[in-house]
Amino acid sequence: MNKEQYQEQRNELIKEVENLIAEGKFEDSQVKMEEVKALDNKFENVQREMANLNALKEQELVSLENKSIKKNELENMKQIETTGVKETVENKVLLENAFAKSVMGQELTSQEMDNVTYAEDNGLMIPTTSMNEIIGLVSEEYPFFGDAHKMNVRGYLTIKRHKAIKSGDAKGYKEKEEVEVEENDFVEVVVKGVEVAKLIEVSFKLESMTVPEFMDYLKKELVERIGAVVGKWVFTGDTTTDKEFEGVVKVLETAGQTVKYPASGDVSYETLTGAMAKLASQFQTGSGIYANNATIWNKLANVQDKNGRPIFIPDATSGGVGRIFGLTVKSDGGAPDGVIVVGKPSAGYVINTNKGLSVDTDKNLKKRTTEFLGHAIMDGKVKDERAFVAIIPEV
Repeated sequence: MNKEQYQEQRNELIKEVENLIAEGKFEDSQVKMEEVKALDNKFENVQREMANLNALKEQELVSLENKSIKKNELENMKQIETTGVKETVENKVLLENAFAKSVMGQELTSQEMDNVTYAEDNGLMIPTTSMNEIIGLVSEEYPFFGDAHKMNVRGYLTIKRHKAIKSGDAKGYKEKEEVEVEENDFVEVVVKGVEVAKLIEVSFKLESMTVPEFMDYLKKELVERIGAVVGKWVFTGDTTTDKEFEGVVKVLETAGQTVKYPASGDVSYETLTGAMAKLASQFQTGSGIYANNATIWNKLANVQDKNGRPIFIPDATSGGVGRIFGLTVKSDGGAPDGVIVVGKPSAGYVINTNKGLSVDTDKNLKKRTTEFLGHAIMDGKVKDERAFVAIIPEV
């Protein structure tokens, strides 16, 4: 399979996914997206083996002084398709050097200049491997954001949000009795684009640091600042301003998908079972429990069943800090104090990245500082409120 065949098959699958989402067939779209991932893995394997083969063919012709690919490097090679650039373990350093030196205003080699990628707004695009690292770190600190269904569609993305079955739901019928046609009530959800930006100001002295030190600093700042914003928005974002994602808690309050407990009291066993009862059955598998650290240890960890036994089971091996009713409890710094969200973000919440992270720079000679503006266009929306239940304190 060559690149053209791979791209053609992938584009067809992506179109099928988009059509399924538009029709409200979310479960089918998940299956189809697995096909996309399988195709990506297959193409990656083909490319890796071809690289191995080419290296063997050229082994006798390439001198030791040349930058030949070592066997152990080939075995660990991971290729990622970017905008005209192949990122591998081998050239990750080259791409980060090209990006960092451009941002820091340092002189680039001719090879580095050929590997600088610009966004449509002329900002410098962060290399894909670095971007994945940043998203991975954000997802660790804000697991609801990390577990949400991710898409990368340019422009507006329209999806159907299922509200109710108006008529024709499943029921028993007599022999030869005509079956009712199911009529569903959908509402269109438009995922647009929110400009997410963070201005980082550093002294000229800081600019003199090495490229690895600078990249570590930049990644840390973007994770802490942009991560904190999007991690909070997925819970409490206000769409009336057109400056934030749609907060899942606000949607659940409107949809009646909430269970309340006394603000000055504790979360009871009955409160948790009541929340589980509101969660649609098809979303039970794979669901998690999301709350901030204080809420987990002050509220959830102290809940006892009717026999006085704690129902919270500490467990750091399941991807969270513990389990309740078999669901993983995940510490999420974006969740408000006292609020607990039970559900499946991969099925009920979509995040679309319209434009990936890019960086612009500007110097202030009087202050002897350089400003770095990290910028992305993203949006997040609830696509199925039945996939969640919020446990909130009663005001």
